[in-house]
Amino acid sequence: MVSLSNLVKSYQNKKVEATKNRRQSENKLHSTLSLKRKSSSGLSSLEKKKDTALAKKEGISQLLTQYTAQRDSVQRLKAAAEDRLKHEEEEKDRITQEMEFSGSAEDKARISEKIKSIDAKIAELRSEIKQRNAAEERLAKQIEDVTKSKSKIDLQIRQQVHTKPMLLEQLKSSTKAEEILRSQVKSKLKQEEQAKRNLIKIAERLAILQARKRKAKRKRKSMKKSKTMKRLKTRVRK
Repeated sequence: MVSLSNLVKSYQNKKVEATKNRRQSENKLHSTLSLKRKSSSGLSSLEKKKDTALAKKEGISQLLTQYTAQRDSVQRLKAAAEDRLKHEEEEKDRITQEMEFSGSAEDKARISEKIKSIDAKIAELRSEIKQRNAAEERLAKQIEDVTKSKSKIDLQIRQQVHTKPMLLEQLKSSTKAEEILRSQVKSKLKQEEQAKRNLIKIAERLAILQARKRKAKRKRKSMKKSKTMKRLKTRVRK
């Protein structure tokens, strides 16, 4: 009886230990599944970010090409205006010298009008060159800003390329670990169920023995009482 009680306690401990092991395996499985979901979600997010970054890069590259073409055009127009300005200034110097050697008032007046016309052209060309300089500076600033944005996006893409293999490895390892842990949980669950069945069986045996013991005790008590009553009756008759 004592040994059977100890056996029940032993089976209870085994059942507790089996439950503990099963829960530990389940916790590990939950952690692995969480890591797997994060890895999968991270890869999906990474692909979306990559697509967005590539689309932005394409747009920025087009903008950079546009600004560069505009700057090149402004530089060509400015160079042409500077050449015309140089020509007009040289023409003014030539005419001014010609005016010094002109004798008649009529010639002086004609040359003076021509100089005024040249001055107007020079002023117009200088204004144009000033505008071209401003446009060139503005475009240079835009090109600088766009180039910085492109470099920033290139860095993001490189970082994403570096991160992807790590996430893929995490997904691969967590998927493999999931298979192993699911098998472990299944095995631990079977062990726990077996421990429960064993505990129930041994507890039932103990209950039967205890019931028999109580029955035997009642029987002995009843027999003892019966013997006592017989002795009393015998004494009374005497």
